[in-house]
Amino acid sequence: MAQYDEVYSKVCEMLCDAKDLKEADLTPDMPLYQLKLDSLDYVELMVLAKKAFGVTIEADVFINNINMTLGELCHYLSEKSQ
Repeated sequence: MAQYDEVYSKVCEMLCDAKDLKEADLTPDMPLYQLKLDSLDYVELMVLAKKAFGVTIEADVFINNINMTLGELCHYLSEKSQ
């Protein structure tokens, strides 16, 4: 199981690269929609989850949880990476 801190760090790194942000701009309680992610960003998150943590994220996870926070996503990934 991947540790939450490791997951959070990798997800933040990917988001910072994709959206030209600094890690200080991100907080665990920030809803993903505030980051103005486009469909390619979500695909990149799904690819990262599979490559880095062995977790397959279906698009429905994002579609059915429109208020998902960065922290909730990272907890989800860390729990599923067993």
